[in-house]
Amino acid sequence: MPIDNGQQKAVITMPTEADANLKRSISLFQAVGVSFHQVVGGGVVALMGTAIALTGAGAPIAFAVAALAVIVYSLPIASLGSAMPVTGGRYTYAARLISPAAGFASMWLSAVSVIQLSLMALAGANYVSALVPGVPVRPLAIALITVFFLTNLAGATFSSRVGIVLAVVMLAAFLLYGIAGAGQVRWSEFGNLTPHGIGGLLNAAAMLTFATTGAFLIADIGGEMKRPGRDIPLSVVGGTLVAAVIYVVVAIPSVGVLGAAASAGKPMSDVARHILSPGGFAFFILGGAMASVIGHINSLLLAATKPVLAATGDGWLPAGLGAVNRRFGTPHWLLAILYLIGVVPVLAGFSVANIAAMTSIVTGPLLTLLIIASWRVRRQRPELHAAAPFRMRRTSHAVLSVLGVAILAVQTWLLLKQITLPALLALAAWSGLGLVVWLTRRSASLNLESEYA
Repeated sequence: MPIDNGQQKAVITMPTEADANLKRSISLFQAVGVSFHQVVGGGVVALMGTAIALTGAGAPIAFAVAALAVIVYSLPIASLGSAMPVTGGRYTYAARLISPAAGFASMWLSAVSVIQLSLMALAGANYVSALVPGVPVRPLAIALITVFFLTNLAGATFSSRVGIVLAVVMLAAFLLYGIAGAGQVRWSEFGNLTPHGIGGLLNAAAMLTFATTGAFLIADIGGEMKRPGRDIPLSVVGGTLVAAVIYVVVAIPSVGVLGAAASAGKPMSDVARHILSPGGFAFFILGGAMASVIGHINSLLLAATKPVLAATGDGWLPAGLGAVNRRFGTPHWLLAILYLIGVVPVLAGFSVANIAAMTSIVTGPLLTLLIIASWRVRRQRPELHAAAPFRMRRTSHAVLSVLGVAILAVQTWLLLKQITLPALLALAAWSGLGLVVWLTRRSASLNLESEYA
């Protein structure tokens, strides 16, 4: 699986001015920061107690297994991003390499993830409220979304630098937690790594795989990266590996300090309060839990507009929505729409559990489309595959693709078993609205089929 440090020899661009207007300013270091935030994004602080409840002392192993599964199905996607660095990869890859209808479906399902803005903002506000009782949660959540909306309006480079600062602070807070906790770990707690059997460990790993998924979203900003052919695969794998190491480091004291029974279903703050000084506890809450949440907000806003921007360029949505500000190189109208989508659920008091269920259930189909596209690019555009700085041998690609689709199928099935009826109905309603939009704008699909026949 060679990686060439040379420049990309050929790329596919969108049939609009979007790629030309977006600035190519994101470095490898910035891209790894974005992918790292997409992976961590509050998952470690939100799901640690649940993982311990499922598999006890095996939680660190479950995190490692989850990260390995993510890398398996991320490698084909990384090779696709290396061969075709474009804006709005989730849409563009499906539309160009599978069919225009598949591209629309990918874009429409991707839009569901935007409501993570409200989920992450509420989570961050709740952490602050736990540290400073009396802080109004919902106004603070709206303030968080507003700050990063304005940051992203100022341009992708600036918002990426903010993400790097947050990543450094978050790493320091989690390392403080892990190092301070290591000295108080009761290693006897790890005598039985599968107290609920192998099934419990695999169930925990399946759940945590979705917590460690997200680095693939870096493909959505390929049009803004300096060296996307090289940096996309390095960012996907690097961001996932760094996050996995952090997960394991914090999982060990989360299990071993108070014991699996005491930590099951409980937030990490219980252990943090036990092992850290008051100042250290505050730093962990603000610099670790809070930074992971707002970092996810920042990187989500950076990447989430891109599939919609690409679909707008193909005529699936009114052209005015895809306007790009020439000063900052950002799609201001799409960012404003995302801001509203993020704020409305906070104001309406929506259930975060239902929001999380809807955003998780679409991950499997989306990634499956990208894996299929990764295989088709080597057949439909062999010159791009041959010029890619990162590419896989045919056999390795086939094996990883089959394994990746199988993993995603199992994970999606497990999620469907857990989804609540309200979340399922909401997802069905969104899908129905998408069908209406697709039928009314289907002429765009016919034009694309003719253009790319």
